[in-house]
Amino acid sequence: MGEVVEALNKEMTSIDHVQKQKLSNYNLAKGSLTGMQRKRTGNLSTRSLVDVVKSEDVVHDSEFMETLMVAVPNNLVKHWNESYERLTPMVVPRSSSKLASDEEFTLFNVTLFKKFKDEFIHKCRENKFMVRDFKWDEEALEKQMQELEDAALEEKELWSELLRLSRTNFSEAYQILAHLKVVRVFVESVLRYGLPAEYSAIVIKPNPKTALKTLRTLTSNRMLATPDKTQLSEKGNKKSSGANDEIAGEWGAVMEQEYYSFVLFELPIVVT
Repeated sequence: MGEVVEALNKEMTSIDHVQKQKLSNYNLAKGSLTGMQRKRTGNLSTRSLVDVVKSEDVVHDSEFMETLMVAVPNNLVKHWNESYERLTPMVVPRSSSKLASDEEFTLFNVTLFKKFKDEFIHKCRENKFMVRDFKWDEEALEKQMQELEDAALEEKELWSELLRLSRTNFSEAYQILAHLKVVRVFVESVLRYGLPAEYSAIVIKPNPKTALKTLRTLTSNRMLATPDKTQLSEKGNKKSSGANDEIAGEWGAVMEQEYYSFVLFELPIVVT
């Protein structure tokens, strides 16, 4: 009997490991897809700018100058327009223009000499302006769309695999549960009634509306067969009484369970 339980336990452990691994792979793919989608749908302080910034908004191939993208909170737009030229030396006058806006931020470009870039970024932080990490790439938008499409396809495929595996694993896990119930019925019968193990086990699937009535009928028939061994209530069960009521510790929960004049274990029904 111990070998049977050990084999069932190993099989269940294997099922659980495979299921968790597949779920982990799906969660990684889902997280990657969500991150890509967030970059396209977030506000201007976080979203990708490849579909916002145009070629004419950036200074190209300059040895000394560079164009930065700055997300400015809407309530600080006036302050930006009045102060950006004086945040550091060597900021190109009137080089900032509004590129886009949403409910929270407005995106501006600004051109300055590269040697003052770090100082300019520091000054922007002090004024609550957010300098975006952006580098112009003509193929960036196409690459982003392809990456998003690939990520969505991978997520869909992994979800389908996970769904198929879950159905298979659930079926196998349910069978293992049924086997364990059978083992428990046998062991409990031996412990309760002793040897030789000449017992009959049956499976009853009552109508949910008449389950209690079925249980009472089984209990009543058992009581008629052995009236001198067990005295049960009308509900077919009894609680521990007298000194047993004071039993605590690890056996407390066991003593509080319903007791029947026959070995009974329930197997949940899967509703599809």
